[in-house]
Amino acid sequence: MVSEDRIYHQLRKEIDKRMPVGAPQSSSGIEIELLKEFFEPREAEIAIHLSALPEKLEKIHKRVQKRGIDISLRDLENILDGMVKKGIIMGSWLLSDNPNKKLYSLAQFAVGMFEFNVDKLSKKAAELSEKYLTTTFYKEFHKKGVPTQMRTIPIEKSLTTENYVASYDNILDIINKKEGPFTLVNCVCRQTHDLIGDTCKLSDIRRCCVMFNEKDKISYGVKEPEEVSKEQLLEYMDEWQKAGFVLQPENAQDPMYLCVCCGCCCGVLQAAKQFPKPAEFYYSNFYAVSNSELCNGCGVCVERCQMEAIEMVEEKAIINLDRCIGCGNCVPTCGTGAMSMKNKAKLEKPPKNHGELYQKIMIKKRGLLGTLGLLGKAILGRKV
Repeated sequence: MVSEDRIYHQLRKEIDKRMPVGAPQSSSGIEIELLKEFFEPREAEIAIHLSALPEKLEKIHKRVQKRGIDISLRDLENILDGMVKKGIIMGSWLLSDNPNKKLYSLAQFAVGMFEFNVDKLSKKAAELSEKYLTTTFYKEFHKKGVPTQMRTIPIEKSLTTENYVASYDNILDIINKKEGPFTLVNCVCRQTHDLIGDTCKLSDIRRCCVMFNEKDKISYGVKEPEEVSKEQLLEYMDEWQKAGFVLQPENAQDPMYLCVCCGCCCGVLQAAKQFPKPAEFYYSNFYAVSNSELCNGCGVCVERCQMEAIEMVEEKAIINLDRCIGCGNCVPTCGTGAMSMKNKAKLEKPPKNHGELYQKIMIKKRGLLGTLGLLGKAILGRKV
């Protein structure tokens, strides 16, 4: 067996090289400490040999044996299943609708093992995750010209018929097109901040991450996932929008999930705010405008804005369009009607689904020829 530190450094490299969204190296080595918190040495040694694409147990077993790891098929299966339950790799119920067809693959840090560890994070893992997200990983999550894993859509009460672009930009349309079930789980970002003693400044709401048709796939490790009807979900949506949360579905026309986010805890929003012009990194078809003739200087919009994009100048609300991501939170609470939403001149159409989204991200990372090469390897049964 190679030394423990070498195992974790190699695992980071594998994730960084193979996954659509990598695991960049920090100057402090904090990501290695985080991997140690997630993976036992034996688990890390096995994970190194997983592919970015789902593979059968038998194929993985042949590979690890060829690499000199003496382990039975049953023991390997138990270790892999244990890692899936811990939320540190993808596998089994996450990748296959057939319970008799087990598949396993690497998981990226985010969206991935960080989110899979909701309700399981230790205080140390929370501290390490937060530091890694805000000092290093944020540059990997937000890259110019690369599709983001999540997008921002306006809250429903900020839109008018003139704003309507397509169903993927309207939360009511997204929900109404889904058959359900709808499953609510706790927000891992807010849990992280609770653990490190930096409680959410916006709300005490914690259970507000929505999984569409995915109950069975997120049940392991999650504390009492709450299945709700479409009517109940719409009631929750009204509550969340009143509270001032930013709506961030997966960046797809048919999203698998919806995150309901605050500017003080959300890793995505925190990351974006570190750039001088956060709006450059966001996929959003809207921006807010303020009518100075109607604005009475009440300042409610400043308090509602999760991106610190609004300031009062001579008792008038001024919007910094370099920071505005078009969430619409400033519109429905404006008593004078000074705030409104506008469509961007160039509208972005998101990828069709989860698979197309990550395919596009990978093409940006590897180039078209590089991505085709990966597909060739997969066809030949080689590790991707």
